[in-house]
Amino acid sequence: MNKDFLKYVLILLIVYAVLDYGTYAFIGITSPDGKYYVSFFDKYLNYVKALRLIILAGSQFWMSVLGYETYLEDAYTIKVVNGASVRLVYSCLGYGVISFWIAFIAANQAHLLFKLKWLLIGIFVIVFFNIIRISVLLLANENKWPKVFNIDHHTVYNIINYVLLIILIFIFQNQLTKMKKD
Repeated sequence: MNKDFLKYVLILLIVYAVLDYGTYAFIGITSPDGKYYVSFFDKYLNYVKALRLIILAGSQFWMSVLGYETYLEDAYTIKVVNGASVRLVYSCLGYGVISFWIAFIAANQAHLLFKLKWLLIGIFVIVFFNIIRISVLLLANENKWPKVFNIDHHTVYNIINYVLLIILIFIFQNQLTKMKKD
């Protein structure tokens, strides 16, 4: 077996596992009700809480652009004034997809600035589409839109995210190949 390919796969899998499962552990130690709560991490390093706030605040912005007055009911919930709400639980944050993207970038051989640029582009795209998803879900709840084909919004979001990831990977690989030729 090709050593470079094996190295690539190992880096991809290890980085993904550390980030994805590490986030589960991090959620555990930053939950005040948890057995192993670490207040320092919760107060100063809570990237999960920051990701949720970015998504909720972004959704709040788009809802205001569309003419809806919203507020954050609590750390998990965006609500239309006198209307519907959406609760953003851990499974809705997209950290699994973000973990995969980071692992993919880490596994590839490229200059640090190139990798950093693509790391940020991918995370931005993933988070942006999550913001759009939460906004559309809130609009659907507020306006009582019927479910299309009874498909769960998580499933639709996952499909869209994987299509976006494939497109991002394709563009990344093309740019990387082009850069290596120059």
